[in-house]
Amino acid sequence: MEVILMNKKALSLAVLLSMATTGTFAAEMVPTTVNNSGQLTKLQEQAVKLTQKQLADKAALDKKAYESTLALNVLKTVDLALANNRTAKQSMWAYEAAQANVSKTAASKNPLVAYGYSATKTGGSDSSGESGRNSFTVAVPVFSPSLDASIDSARYSREGAGATYEEALQTAKLNAVTGYYTLIMDRNLVDVAQQSVRDYDGHVTNVSAQYNVGLVASSDVLAARTNLATAQTRVVERANAANIAEANLNNVIGYPVQTTLETVEKEMSYSAYDVSLEQAKAYALLHRSTLIASAMNVQSAEETVKSAKAGYLPTISVNAGKNYTSTSNYRGTENNGWTVGASASWNLWDGGATQSSIKQAKAKLEQVKEANLATVDSVLLSVQQAYLNLRAAEQTIASTKTAVEEGQESFRIASLRYRAGVGTNLDVLDAETSLTTARNNYVQALYNYNVSVATLEQAVGIPLGTPTGEGAALINSSDASNQLAALAAQANK
Repeated sequence: MEVILMNKKALSLAVLLSMATTGTFAAEMVPTTVNNSGQLTKLQEQAVKLTQKQLADKAALDKKAYESTLALNVLKTVDLALANNRTAKQSMWAYEAAQANVSKTAASKNPLVAYGYSATKTGGSDSSGESGRNSFTVAVPVFSPSLDASIDSARYSREGAGATYEEALQTAKLNAVTGYYTLIMDRNLVDVAQQSVRDYDGHVTNVSAQYNVGLVASSDVLAARTNLATAQTRVVERANAANIAEANLNNVIGYPVQTTLETVEKEMSYSAYDVSLEQAKAYALLHRSTLIASAMNVQSAEETVKSAKAGYLPTISVNAGKNYTSTSNYRGTENNGWTVGASASWNLWDGGATQSSIKQAKAKLEQVKEANLATVDSVLLSVQQAYLNLRAAEQTIASTKTAVEEGQESFRIASLRYRAGVGTNLDVLDAETSLTTARNNYVQALYNYNVSVATLEQAVGIPLGTPTGEGAALINSSDASNQLAALAAQANK
């Protein structure tokens, strides 16, 4: 998949700034089902029909293009999400529009070539006749500060739109990885619930056998069966959660929600992610796309200030033309002439409009500078949160795994003691409850850790093509701290 590569100038500019600092239809109230007694207007009917047509087209495409069962690993899940995510596609088209806007704005600097034709017929009691005229003109802007600022502003907006597109892709990747691990986790929790049912079922069999020979009271049987029924209910709940997770993941990768997904990994694993918080934050300041987008907003606002100040300056253009005229026919080809000239305009006094425009543009500039600083704070906070969540989850993996091992042994001993008549039914039920909790906690800890790794990589701006979990090597080899120091020194000169 094509990944947007920001040019070095834009990236450096973004880092320095980050460190330093529909058209709507003009109409009256549109009637709705609230204020028109449930009747749709003609425009609303058209909107509903358009949506239904899109849905019908999508349904036909779904039937033709998608298999009923899909095998996934993390890489394939991410690839599908990047290719099909609708939010990312919206950002892509916004970037395409921003690119076109640069060309559109810059075109005003090019020579304007125009052709004109006019014809006239006159009549009256004294005279009548016909005439024609053909003209060709070329006009070239020579000095237009406002136009120059508009072009630069459009370029910064383009870079910002590109960064926003990349940020949308990063979010799509994170959602894909999170959805993939969520599906594995929920299916693992189904396995835990089913194992709990098997444990309780075995205990019910044991209690019933002892009750039949008069060794235990009926209350033991009732308690065991109650816990078994509760465990069976939990299986249904866990299975439903897994089905919802599967539908959600289908939505993330752009597949029909009814598609059956098979994950290559059946369980999540632990792999050490050795980076420091300081390294992660430094890397984020250099590579997070949202910082580039925010800094480009500042640059664009600065160009708006320049454009407003251009109201105090003149604009100059030169022009040349060639014309042909006829005084006896419509053709306009008999006589020819030419023109060469220049034009200048300068508003000596505009009633204070320029001054107000400058004041407005400066206020907007200060606003986006504050927004830029807020973005920096937000990025650093997200890195901090992701890093702390990762370390917390990492610490719980070992302890929850130990708890599972100890819980299994505790349940085994409690069951043997009960069969031997030296333990109680409550001991067995409590041991099984603790074991199930430990198993759930272990699955949750692995999930939290793997999702925290993906979240941290998204927060710092690891490149899209890097497999999830392999960003630590990039962070450690980036020398981001020294790069930031060099850029700071450059900014202070």
